[in-house]
Amino acid sequence: MKVLMLSILFCLCTLATYGQDHKEDRKVLIDNEKVKVVEFAGEPDKDVCGAGMHHHDAHLTVALTDAHVLITSPEGEEQTAEISKGAAIWFEEGTHKAVNVGNEESKLLLVYLKE
Repeated sequence: MKVLMLSILFCLCTLATYGQDHKEDRKVLIDNEKVKVVEFAGEPDKDVCGAGMHHHDAHLTVALTDAHVLITSPEGEEQTAEISKGAAIWFEEGTHKAVNVGNEESKLLLVYLKE
């Protein structure tokens, strides 16, 4: 009976995680009283800097790789951006969906200043 219960539990856990990307897409590098720095990685056809439609406070983005991103506004307007490795871009607070439409993994650093 114990083996059967463990087998059922294993199957349920497997089903619950089926299709999920187990690679961590974000890594907090620094989080102190002055700044928060987060590294995001986005595989092709996956989110770049947050899941689905999401919100960011004002921040600096630094591209660690080239990135080809489809950005969708809450109103459904789409814009494609090609960001070169090493580019630094300031973004005001906003909401969007951002998907990697390139063929390679994209990596971005987002730097949030705390006031």
